[in-house]
Amino acid sequence: MKKVGFIMAFTLLLIMGMSFSALAKDKAQMTPPQIITLAAISLPLEMKEKYAEQTVPVKIKATVSELGTVDGDVQIITSSGDAAFDNAVIESIKKSMFSPAYSDNTAVSCSIVLPLHVKVEKNIPEEQVGNETPPISDNQ
Repeated sequence: MKKVGFIMAFTLLLIMGMSFSALAKDKAQMTPPQIITLAAISLPLEMKEKYAEQTVPVKIKATVSELGTVDGDVQIITSSGDAAFDNAVIESIKKSMFSPAYSDNTAVSCSIVLPLHVKVEKNIPEEQVGNETPPISDNQ
């Protein structure tokens, strides 16, 4: 009697194992969205000066539509510690273009988490950039 129970349990496990592996084979292949164009992050002058030559980490969560655009709200997962900086990053992500996620060659909407490291360049005033113009002379 015990032997029959063992064989039945073993057979049941074998059948379940086969059905689980069959299900795994039928699982759709998923390709995550990719960044095509990351829009520039517009920071006010005072914020550029505050974070000049720093790399500021921010982690966000966004939903990318089947068309590659950001749908809905962009959420801050890990803040920079500055709400204005975080908002500038959110606006940049909303303007960015992505390739959509694909499930078996069909574009689908998908949420992604992006860990960003924003390098803030030193702000150089325009007067210093355009100093190549020759001086004007009165003797002509």
